[in-house]
Amino acid sequence: MTFLERGRRFLYFWLPIIGGPIAALIFFALGYWLDPFSLKEDKGVAAFFVSVLGLLIGQWWATVVEIQKSTTNSEKVYDAIKNYLHVTPIGSPEEAMRYIADRLPALREVQNTRLNIPDEVERSNEKLYESDIFERLIREIPWHCKRDLIWKDIGDNLALPLFRKLRGEAAGEKSSKYKYKLLSHLEPQMNFILLEYRDGAKEVLFNWDFRSAGQDPTVLISRDRQIVEMFAIHYTMLWRRAAEDHDNQLIKSTSTT
Repeated sequence: MTFLERGRRFLYFWLPIIGGPIAALIFFALGYWLDPFSLKEDKGVAAFFVSVLGLLIGQWWATVVEIQKSTTNSEKVYDAIKNYLHVTPIGSPEEAMRYIADRLPALREVQNTRLNIPDEVERSNEKLYESDIFERLIREIPWHCKRDLIWKDIGDNLALPLFRKLRGEAAGEKSSKYKYKLLSHLEPQMNFILLEYRDGAKEVLFNWDFRSAGQDPTVLISRDRQIVEMFAIHYTMLWRRAAEDHDNQLIKSTSTT
């Protein structure tokens, strides 16, 4: 540590602490020896009150300095949080789907939602669900789920035929790692996909919904721990509230009898 850095450290940290008492001693000495009020025998009392005034001024100064330091530190923390909680645009939903498809071999678990409202079904089919990349993805999901990929879907009745198809194709000798549940919802839900890689890294893709008239969404991605955890908690709540496909189980049981 250089001499200049030590001086700055002293002024920044120690001077506000010892400045008040030092100022009080100086004011006491000056008030006693100079006797500015010509009190003679009572000059000690006057010097005492002057020293108390100096102590109060010193404490006030120390408080102001601490507030300034606290404000500076708060601004630094705020800037750090802004830089840390970052979100990056991927592009269109089709580009985001290609991003996921290209990473399937490196993924350990996927948690996906497919919740639509009637007003957006036509547009989402045109721009996403009828695209070549989506067809590629639904072909590759069962293949990876027969090995070690865990894929969980939450959807509504509009997604039910696709879920049943994926479940049937993912079935093998072992228990399928493809699972889905159904959610009966009246209010719109935001769609998102949680990705967990084999190395433990996690990320979330969101803003998939075609709900703005005349404007297609730009999918966003974040690897920030707090943002990912927020979506993971929401997914867990949806999964607990969603129901099994009992009709499909009933069809299977009747077909085997």
